[in-house]
Amino acid sequence: MDYYNQVFDSFGASPDSWTHQTYEQCTFKNLDLAGALLFNSNFINCHFESCDLTKIQVKNARFDDVSFADCKLNYVDFGHCNPFGFHTDFQNCQLNNTVFLNRKLKKAKFMECSLKSAQFLKCDLTGTHFKECNFDSARFEDNTLIQVDFSSSYNLELDPDTNRIKKARFSLHNLPGLLTKHDLVISP
Repeated sequence: MDYYNQVFDSFGASPDSWTHQTYEQCTFKNLDLAGALLFNSNFINCHFESCDLTKIQVKNARFDDVSFADCKLNYVDFGHCNPFGFHTDFQNCQLNNTVFLNRKLKKAKFMECSLKSAQFLKCDLTGTHFKECNFDSARFEDNTLIQVDFSSSYNLELDPDTNRIKKARFSLHNLPGLLTKHDLVISP
């Protein structure tokens, strides 16, 4: 079934199943969808606000121009999504233990997010902006990090030898995280 320009919230009716559906220009508010199956569903120009999406299953789901604000997306593996048109933005979200594998995240926005133990593997993050994000124990490996802005984020550790970095922005407090593999002691 297709849904267009609808609002789904905790007070209204929800679909019987979240799989094999198409949602276009829909808004999802204050929903507890923790562990929900979103297999083969399409989310196009949609907005999620204050939803619990912890451990959602997204096999072959399509997220095309989808924004998340004040949501919990812990333990979500976006590597299982349909890569076609994949574009997401996150504002004040929990993305702890989330996986981005083989995703094109060009010019994505991660604003004030918790990305503890998140994994960015083989992603194209060209032009992505990470504003005030917590990267405690996050992993970056084999990514394209051209013109990425990490300047206001913290707890960042990444190996420049295992990522393609060019014109990325870092602050002085990020520099020790770029040198971790060398086991150097940096004094203020």
